[in-house]
Amino acid sequence: GRLKMTQLQDSQFSYQIHDSKAEELMVDGNITEASQDIKSQNPKTYHSYQIKVRPTDLCNTKQVDVPQFLNYACSAIKDAIASKYDDDFIAQMDKTWYSKATHFKLDCHLPAYVDEILTVKSWSNAAKNQINCQILREDDCLSTFSITYNPDLKFVPKLLPLTLDVIGSDKDIISLVFNVEQMLYFRDRFNRFDFIKFLNVFVEQSSTALRYGLWGVPQLIAGTKGSMLAVSNVYNCNPMIYTMKHNAPLKFQMKLSSIGNSSFCPICILSDYETQTVIHESKWYAVFMVDEKIAVLPDSFKDKLLEHVPKKQLNDKPKYLFECIPENHYKYHLKVRHADLDMNNHAGSQTVLGYCLDAASSAAMSNSSAYRLDFGNDFNPGCILQQSLTFYSQLLAGDDAVIETWQGHENNLYFNIRNGDKVKCKAEFIINPQLIRKSN
Repeated sequence: GRLKMTQLQDSQFSYQIHDSKAEELMVDGNITEASQDIKSQNPKTYHSYQIKVRPTDLCNTKQVDVPQFLNYACSAIKDAIASKYDDDFIAQMDKTWYSKATHFKLDCHLPAYVDEILTVKSWSNAAKNQINCQILREDDCLSTFSITYNPDLKFVPKLLPLTLDVIGSDKDIISLVFNVEQMLYFRDRFNRFDFIKFLNVFVEQSSTALRYGLWGVPQLIAGTKGSMLAVSNVYNCNPMIYTMKHNAPLKFQMKLSSIGNSSFCPICILSDYETQTVIHESKWYAVFMVDEKIAVLPDSFKDKLLEHVPKKQLNDKPKYLFECIPENHYKYHLKVRHADLDMNNHAGSQTVLGYCLDAASSAAMSNSSAYRLDFGNDFNPGCILQQSLTFYSQLLAGDDAVIETWQGHENNLYFNIRNGDKVKCKAEFIINPQLIRKSN
């Protein structure tokens, strides 16, 4: 899209977002001083949803920013819809509720900080086709949100028109290369590029490449009603990425490494466009699922790809991270939010890595003896060279996750993510101690 911003007064702006191809107006908005209309309301009945502020929720001012308040409100509304809350208007909502929205309004009044427990109240105003939210810290209203609907709008699932700036692909689209912008734009609480928001964009680029037709995945999914589920990920990070400008032009390449009977292994490479230096690389293993069970890939799908890549069995490759949890470890607790879920309706790899960063930050803030390295009073991810994840089961909305973390005999950090007694995921961070930047 194309964004146009206009200053109206000292503290007022208008903005419009147009479709870059059709020039159709998609969003018409204003940024003004916060209003008090929803803040002053006192609903008699409402849905209550509790949120604990995580370290990765914070922006470069070390407080919760506007997009994160929006995240909290949408999680609360999704929870109200999923819980069949006793409200006739909310009860009739389904998973297509976003598509019927015509107006959003978010007001920020006070900041929120790490580890604070917030409560989100949600209720409807059926006469206005509206759902309202108040985000509270005890009696203080920090933010309000309202969303207005047109119930007559119909949701028609479809793929958006292709907008990739493709600069190279082979004949059978086994490899795809395209330009990307603004992947380093978001800043974290250390005023460096936000690694988790970066990974969210990185994963979105991968999904976009698959929708483009890479490896014939859209035809496979449409023909079998199956899905591809990542079970193991390895991310390699060049420390150079932390010194790059936020608007640095980048090149994204996605290619297939190998294929098995029920799995395949893609590799995603992000490079500095000017120097061609690789700044981030992702290698992941995905299995083919039908009716939530691992299924054999159709021969028609495999045979075409095997003309270009070798055949390897999945169980030869995923990294075995650790066997047992030492007695000296640190525990971090969180609840999976609805807004944490990806297009497969579970917490994806980038979200789980965020959980691990939150656990590492909490351990550093607590000066836990489970970590021998001195990270200061927070964990800055700029010292991570590699992150590995192995999934055993899915994390779903509402799950109470426990992350157990410790430092191994070497400099690596380990994470065991479980829900109750069931292990969901294991993770490892390879650390370069010379890159540690202490936070005070």
